[in-house]
Amino acid sequence: MALQRKLIIKGGVGRALLDTSKLGCKFTLEQSPRGWKMQIADVQAELAASLESMIQEIHFFYYEDDEELRSHHKWWLSDLDCPVMSYDPQSATLTIEVSERVGFTVDSSEHGQK
Repeated sequence: MALQRKLIIKGGVGRALLDTSKLGCKFTLEQSPRGWKMQIADVQAELAASLESMIQEIHFFYYEDDEELRSHHKWWLSDLDCPVMSYDPQSATLTIEVSERVGFTVDSSEHGQK
């Protein structure tokens, strides 16, 4: 089984607002001069506007899971000030830049393991 990657954007109360694995959105995560840049494809304009309106309240999580190797990694992406977000309606691409990426242990309950 190949490496499974997903990006989840959650609201301040922990509710998932965008989950790339559930929506089937392709995304990239790469280092940038500001810190880290996420580009998410196929995002509806209404969702992008909603996320932009609560930019200071949302949290970003990046997961890499490899069931075969039993490897699970999770990073919290944040900004020391305020994330920078832009939306390109022509390509339906949402771009978010943050200053920090912090890795931490993944709770096995997030992966359906008991």
